[in-house]
Amino acid sequence: MSNRAKVLVAYPVDFLSYSKFERKVDKIISSLEKVELIYVSDENEFIEKYSKSRGVQAVPFYSDDDALKEVTHAILFQDEERNCFFVLYNKLLDNEIPTRTLNLKITKVSNKDKGDSYDVYIGRGTLWGNPYQMGQEGTRDEVIAKFAYDFEKRFLKLPEQFDVNIEKLRGKTLGCHCKPAACHGDVIAKYLNSQDDGK
Repeated sequence: MSNRAKVLVAYPVDFLSYSKFERKVDKIISSLEKVELIYVSDENEFIEKYSKSRGVQAVPFYSDDDALKEVTHAILFQDEERNCFFVLYNKLLDNEIPTRTLNLKITKVSNKDKGDSYDVYIGRGTLWGNPYQMGQEGTRDEVIAKFAYDFEKRFLKLPEQFDVNIEKLRGKTLGCHCKPAACHGDVIAKYLNSQDDGK
């Protein structure tokens, strides 16, 4: 990379680990003397936070095409299963922009009843099922809150193997019956997507 760079940064909204974002951006831009971050979307405010903490200018653009007119380098945090920046990545290649792609294992939740694909079923009766039923034990929000409490305190099945078992869900699509409504699977996905896996 050259000494002067306008670096386009893009990440999926489900990527919730600021510490990983910060660590990776630090490493990638460390050889540059003058850096300006360019972005189209910053829904988790990672780029703004990074910009303020490092004293690096961050400039928003209306569209990828507008940003491509200015960019000299790019960093793409890519969901390795869903390839969310396929079009942008190809435009960067076409324009011969040096691009670093960082593959992420993003966990998602889908509705198995609607025919959505999934990797692991997390309904009641499974290791990750919500033992609390809507109606009998509260509203949707209440039973999800109860599950979240148990999840945080490790009051679930096989608590001594929590770390090993939860890691098996990283990057998977979890199948349940709730989506697109709120779901206890969202608690699991948020936890996994906010962890810095050290990779």
